[in-house]
Amino acid sequence: METDRHYFFEGLFIIVFSVAAAIVALWLGSTGRHDDAIYRIHFPDSVSGLTAGDSVKFRGIDVGTVKSMILDPADPRLVVVDVRLRKDTPVKTDTRASLTMKGITGVVFIELNGGSPETKSLLDVTPPDKVPEIVSEKTGLKAALDELPKLVEKFSAIEDQAKKVVKSVGELTDKVKDNPSLLIWKSGKASPDKASPDKATPGASPKGASASPPPGARQSP
Repeated sequence: METDRHYFFEGLFIIVFSVAAAIVALWLGSTGRHDDAIYRIHFPDSVSGLTAGDSVKFRGIDVGTVKSMILDPADPRLVVVDVRLRKDTPVKTDTRASLTMKGITGVVFIELNGGSPETKSLLDVTPPDKVPEIVSEKTGLKAALDELPKLVEKFSAIEDQAKKVVKSVGELTDKVKDNPSLLIWKSGKASPDKASPDKATPGASPKGASASPPPGARQSP
Protein backbone atom coordinates (compact mmCIF):
# COMPACT_ATOMS: atom_id res chain seq x y z
CA MET A 1 0.00 0.00 0.00
CA GLU A 2 2.80 2.39 0.88
CA THR A 3 4.44 1.79 -2.49
CA ASP A 4 1.20 2.40 -4.40
CA ARG A 5 0.64 5.65 -2.51
CA HIS A 6 4.16 6.77 -3.36
CA TYR A 7 3.62 6.11 -7.08
CA PHE A 8 0.26 7.88 -6.92
CA PHE A 9 1.76 11.11 -5.58
CA GLU A 10 4.60 10.96 -8.10
CA GLY A 11 2.15 10.60 -10.98
CA LEU A 12 -0.06 13.35 -9.61
CA PHE A 13 2.93 15.69 -9.32
CA ILE A 14 3.98 15.00 -12.89
CA ILE A 15 0.45 15.64 -14.21
CA VAL A 16 0.08 18.90 -12.27
CA PHE A 17 3.51 20.10 -13.37
CA SER A 18 2.78 19.30 -17.03
CA VAL A 19 -0.55 21.13 -16.96
CA ALA A 20 1.04 24.14 -15.28
CA ALA A 21 3.85 24.25 -17.85
CA ALA A 22 1.31 24.07 -20.69
CA ILE A 23 -0.71 26.93 -19.20
CA VAL A 24 2.42 29.08 -18.81
CA ALA A 25 3.45 28.35 -22.41
CA LEU A 26 0.00 29.28 -23.70
CA TRP A 27 0.00 32.46 -21.65
CA LEU A 28 3.41 33.49 -22.90
CA GLY A 29 2.39 32.75 -26.48
CA SER A 30 -0.81 34.70 -26.09
CA THR A 31 1.07 37.65 -24.61
CA GLY A 32 3.52 37.62 -27.51
CA ARG A 33 0.70 37.62 -30.05
CA HIS A 34 -1.04 40.53 -28.34
CA ASP A 35 2.20 42.51 -28.32
CA ASP A 36 2.79 41.91 -32.05
CA ALA A 37 1.03 43.16 -35.16
CA ILE A 38 0.83 41.57 -38.60
CA TYR A 39 1.59 43.73 -41.64
CA ARG A 40 1.51 42.85 -45.32
CA ILE A 41 3.93 43.93 -48.05
CA HIS A 42 3.63 43.39 -51.81
CA PHE A 43 7.00 43.19 -53.53
CA PRO A 44 7.10 43.50 -57.36
CA ASP A 45 10.69 42.22 -57.39
CA SER A 46 12.16 38.83 -56.62
CA VAL A 47 12.59 38.07 -52.91
CA SER A 48 15.30 35.49 -53.54
CA GLY A 49 17.37 35.03 -50.39
CA LEU A 50 14.54 36.00 -48.04
CA THR A 51 13.04 33.25 -45.86
CA ALA A 52 10.49 32.99 -43.09
CA GLY A 53 12.01 33.99 -39.78
CA ASP A 54 14.41 36.54 -41.29
CA SER A 55 14.64 39.83 -39.49
CA VAL A 56 12.76 43.03 -40.24
CA LYS A 57 14.59 46.23 -39.36
CA PHE A 58 13.39 49.78 -38.89
CA ARG A 59 16.33 52.10 -39.64
CA GLY A 60 18.71 49.31 -38.68
CA ILE A 61 16.92 48.22 -35.48
CA ASP A 62 15.29 44.78 -35.25
CA VAL A 63 11.52 45.22 -34.89
CA GLY A 64 10.19 41.87 -36.08
CA THR A 65 10.48 38.87 -38.36
CA VAL A 66 9.13 37.54 -41.63
CA LYS A 67 6.03 35.43 -40.99
CA SER A 68 5.21 34.00 -44.42
CA MET A 69 5.73 34.49 -48.16
CA ILE A 70 3.40 33.52 -51.02
CA LEU A 71 2.73 34.56 -54.61
CA ASP A 72 -0.20 36.90 -55.01
CA PRO A 73 -3.09 34.77 -56.35
CA ALA A 74 -4.48 37.77 -58.23
CA ASP A 75 -1.13 38.75 -59.77
CA PRO A 76 1.71 36.20 -59.77
CA ARG A 77 4.19 38.98 -60.58
CA LEU A 78 3.83 40.13 -56.97
CA VAL A 79 5.11 38.43 -53.83
CA VAL A 80 3.00 38.80 -50.69
CA VAL A 81 5.13 38.93 -47.56
CA ASP A 82 3.52 38.99 -44.12
CA VAL A 83 5.69 40.30 -41.31
CA ARG A 84 5.20 40.19 -37.56
CA LEU A 85 6.28 43.44 -35.90
CA ARG A 86 6.27 44.66 -32.36
CA LYS A 87 3.09 46.58 -31.70
CA ASP A 88 5.02 49.65 -30.59
CA THR A 89 6.84 49.88 -33.95
CA PRO A 90 6.06 53.37 -35.36
CA VAL A 91 4.70 52.23 -38.72
CA LYS A 92 3.03 55.25 -40.35
CA THR A 93 1.02 55.65 -43.53
CA ASP A 94 4.14 56.91 -45.32
CA THR A 95 6.46 54.16 -44.09
CA ARG A 96 8.10 52.24 -46.92
CA ALA A 97 9.57 48.73 -47.09
CA SER A 98 12.47 47.53 -49.20
CA LEU A 99 14.75 44.53 -49.52
CA THR A 100 18.31 45.13 -48.39
CA MET A 101 21.42 42.97 -48.54
CA LYS A 102 23.71 42.93 -45.54
CA GLY A 103 27.22 43.69 -46.82
CA ILE A 104 28.57 41.06 -49.21
CA THR A 105 27.37 38.09 -47.15
CA GLY A 106 24.23 37.66 -49.27
CA VAL A 107 21.93 37.86 -46.22
CA VAL A 108 18.70 39.62 -47.23
CA PHE A 109 16.32 41.35 -44.83
CA ILE A 110 13.44 43.81 -44.97
CA GLU A 111 14.26 47.42 -44.15
CA LEU A 112 11.56 49.91 -43.10
CA ASN A 113 12.10 53.62 -43.60
CA GLY A 114 10.18 56.85 -43.48
CA GLY A 115 7.30 57.80 -41.27
CA SER A 116 6.77 61.49 -40.59
CA PRO A 117 5.78 62.46 -37.03
CA GLU A 118 2.66 64.25 -38.25
CA THR A 119 1.30 61.30 -40.23
CA LYS A 120 -1.15 58.81 -38.73
CA SER A 121 -0.37 55.30 -37.59
CA LEU A 122 -1.05 52.64 -40.21
CA LEU A 123 -2.80 50.45 -37.64
CA ASP A 124 -5.19 53.25 -36.68
CA VAL A 125 -6.35 53.95 -40.24
CA THR A 126 -6.71 50.28 -41.26
CA PRO A 127 -10.12 48.64 -40.72
CA PRO A 128 -10.10 45.89 -38.07
CA ASP A 129 -11.04 43.20 -40.59
CA LYS A 130 -8.09 43.97 -42.89
CA VAL A 131 -4.34 43.48 -42.64
CA PRO A 132 -2.45 46.81 -42.69
CA GLU A 133 -0.29 47.01 -45.80
CA ILE A 134 3.09 48.72 -45.99
CA VAL A 135 3.90 50.14 -49.40
CA SER A 136 7.06 48.71 -50.94
CA GLU A 137 9.61 50.71 -52.90
CA LYS A 138 12.26 49.78 -55.42
CA THR A 139 14.99 48.06 -53.53
CA GLY A 140 18.61 49.14 -53.56
CA LEU A 141 19.46 45.56 -54.48
CA LYS A 142 17.22 45.66 -57.56
CA ALA A 143 18.57 49.07 -58.57
CA ALA A 144 22.12 47.75 -58.33
CA LEU A 145 21.22 44.75 -60.48
CA ASP A 146 19.59 47.05 -63.04
CA GLU A 147 22.76 49.13 -63.25
CA LEU A 148 25.02 46.09 -63.50
CA PRO A 149 24.80 45.71 -67.33
CA LYS A 150 25.74 49.39 -67.79
CA LEU A 151 28.73 48.97 -65.48
CA VAL A 152 29.83 45.85 -67.35
CA GLU A 153 29.58 47.74 -70.65
CA LYS A 154 31.68 50.61 -69.29
CA PHE A 155 34.32 48.22 -67.97
CA SER A 156 34.41 46.47 -71.35
CA ALA A 157 35.00 49.80 -73.13
CA ILE A 158 37.81 50.66 -70.71
CA GLU A 159 39.32 47.22 -71.23
CA ASP A 160 39.26 47.67 -75.03
CA GLN A 161 40.99 51.05 -74.75
CA ALA A 162 43.60 49.59 -72.43
CA LYS A 163 44.28 46.78 -74.90
CA LYS A 164 44.76 49.31 -77.72
CA VAL A 165 47.22 51.32 -75.61
CA VAL A 166 49.18 48.20 -74.68
CA LYS A 167 49.26 47.13 -78.33
CA SER A 168 50.57 50.56 -79.46
CA VAL A 169 53.24 50.55 -76.77
CA GLY A 170 54.27 47.05 -77.80
CA GLU A 171 54.59 48.04 -81.46
CA LEU A 172 56.66 51.09 -80.54
CA THR A 173 58.91 48.97 -78.34
CA ASP A 174 59.48 46.50 -81.17
CA LYS A 175 60.45 49.34 -83.54
CA VAL A 176 62.94 50.73 -81.02
CA LYS A 177 64.45 47.27 -80.54
CA ASP A 178 64.87 46.86 -84.31
CA ASN A 179 66.27 50.38 -84.80
CA PRO A 180 67.71 51.90 -81.61
CA SER A 181 68.85 54.98 -83.56
CA LEU A 182 65.27 56.25 -83.34
CA LEU A 183 66.04 57.34 -79.79
CA ILE A 184 69.41 59.00 -80.70
CA TRP A 185 69.64 62.55 -82.01
CA LYS A 186 72.00 62.69 -85.03
CA SER A 187 74.39 65.50 -84.33
CA GLY A 188 75.75 65.57 -87.91
CA LYS A 189 72.35 66.37 -89.36
CA ALA A 190 71.91 70.11 -89.89
CA SER A 191 68.79 71.88 -88.92
CA PRO A 192 66.61 72.84 -91.83
CA ASP A 193 66.71 76.56 -90.86
CA LYS A 194 70.53 76.75 -90.90
CA ALA A 195 72.68 76.86 -94.08
CA SER A 196 75.42 74.28 -94.49
CA PRO A 197 78.95 75.72 -94.17
CA ASP A 198 80.07 73.65 -97.19
CA LYS A 199 77.62 75.36 -99.48
CA ALA A 200 78.40 78.97 -100.53
CA THR A 201 75.70 81.44 -101.24
CA PRO A 202 75.42 82.07 -104.99
CA GLY A 203 77.29 85.29 -105.97
CA ALA A 204 79.21 85.48 -102.70
CA SER A 205 83.03 85.63 -102.72
CA PRO A 206 85.10 83.13 -100.83
CA LYS A 207 86.44 84.20 -97.46
CA GLY A 208 89.65 86.29 -97.88
CA ALA A 209 89.11 87.05 -101.62
CA SER A 210 88.42 90.58 -102.82
CA ALA A 211 85.21 91.28 -104.50
CA SER A 212 85.30 91.72 -108.29
CA PRO A 213 84.48 95.25 -109.50
CA PRO A 214 81.32 95.67 -111.44
CA PRO A 215 81.61 95.72 -115.22
CA GLY A 216 82.63 99.14 -116.71
CA ALA A 217 84.00 100.48 -113.43
CA ARG A 218 87.43 102.17 -113.46
CA GLN A 219 90.08 100.54 -111.39
CA SER A 220 92.29 102.67 -109.19
CA PRO A 221 95.94 102.74 -110.21
